[in-house]
Amino acid sequence: DSATKTAQALLDFNREGLPLFILANCRGFSGGQRDLFEGILQAGSTIVENLRTYNQPAFVYIPMAGELRGGAWVVVDSKINPDRIECYAERTAKGNV
Repeated sequence: DSATKTAQALLDFNREGLPLFILANCRGFSGGQRDLFEGILQAGSTIVENLRTYNQPAFVYIPMAGELRGGAWVVVDSKINPDRIECYAERTAKGNV
């Protein structure tokens, strides 16, 4: 499960003192029963928690023609950790909830 692996990687990177760079181009969690029962929402909340406590600089970039939609937008929002996370987007990128 990629969300679980992402959450674990954030924990490991933070422990090692590494800065973080996220290329964000993904659709989010639907929030439906399937996501709930498959543990996807729980893994997403773990990603949010690991970003909230991240102690190194973290950059989120939405690339050219990229999209950040739905629950994925919530997971990488800079307001989670405003002292560490900065978000950037190329002009043709799209983001919505």
